[in-house]
Amino acid sequence: MASFGDCIAALDDAVMDSLSDGTATYLSRTGQVLAVDVPVIVDVDVERVDALSGGVGRVRTHCVQKHLLQPFDRQGAFAMDGKTWHIDGIADDDGHLITLYVKT
Repeated sequence: MASFGDCIAALDDAVMDSLSDGTATYLSRTGQVLAVDVPVIVDVDVERVDALSGGVGRVRTHCVQKHLLQPFDRQGAFAMDGKTWHIDGIADDDGHLITLYVKT
């Protein structure tokens, strides 16, 4: 019988297979390739509240399977569709899937 962790991993794989918007190369802050062909769910025009000003901006997020980002570099980047998207913060992290604010 599969463990709970195995079931969650299988569910995450199924979600990424059906919802991903393509794959990206995951880079360290220095540009070193850490992982290739990482499935990514892209959301654009996500509302992000600026903690200092209280203003709301529209940003892009990348949702990926956290275990594919090892080692995790909070200042890393994703190369996708000819652009490099730098990590600008964590929007959500459930331990399995992580959603990151990104900017060019």
